[in-house]
Amino acid sequence: MDLLQRIQRWYLINCNGDWEHSYGISITTLDNPGWWVKIDLQETCLEKAELTQQSTVERSFTNWVSWHIKNQQFVAFGGPENLDEILSYFLNEVLPQQGDPKFKYRVCIPLRDYPGSIWRLANASIVNECQLKILSFFPPEDSASYIIHDENSFKPFEELKATSLADAVAVAKPGDIITVTIEEHLFSTNLGYTDTVLG
Repeated sequence: MDLLQRIQRWYLINCNGDWEHSYGISITTLDNPGWWVKIDLQETCLEKAELTQQSTVERSFTNWVSWHIKNQQFVAFGGPENLDEILSYFLNEVLPQQGDPKFKYRVCIPLRDYPGSIWRLANASIVNECQLKILSFFPPEDSASYIIHDENSFKPFEELKATSLADAVAVAKPGDIITVTIEEHLFSTNLGYTDTVLG
């Protein structure tokens, strides 16, 4: 996977219907010439990351990099051909070394017998820029631990509750490594929250 795909996956893994409205990634050019990269770390597994001193490497007028973390933001500058070095540093150094494994992402895992209709909420932790590890599911007996797609999903959900929510089987289990995707209708749900669907 190339660097552009990897940074796109980092962005995607943090999109949850809320985060992307306030935070994100900016990549722009400088007039000296060069690149300026800002990556918001708030409400991500890197929100506690630190680079207390600005690190700068100057090789030539067009080959240089500088980066630091301030106010929960990774900020980097570089020469016109150093954008890949900046993104590599963030993905290969900052993320694996400072990603907080205790930071929990809330995700929806489809139920095996109700694909596309019913999901079960789970907590997950970061593995890398595109994968999460399922830690635990929300309580199976609590109907608030499930998300339904629409009115057509309500009937099977009622049937499921009539038997046993605890017996519903998700397509993944705690300890599984999953790859993030986004299910559009969960972003427009009226349940008061939105989630990333993994599969």
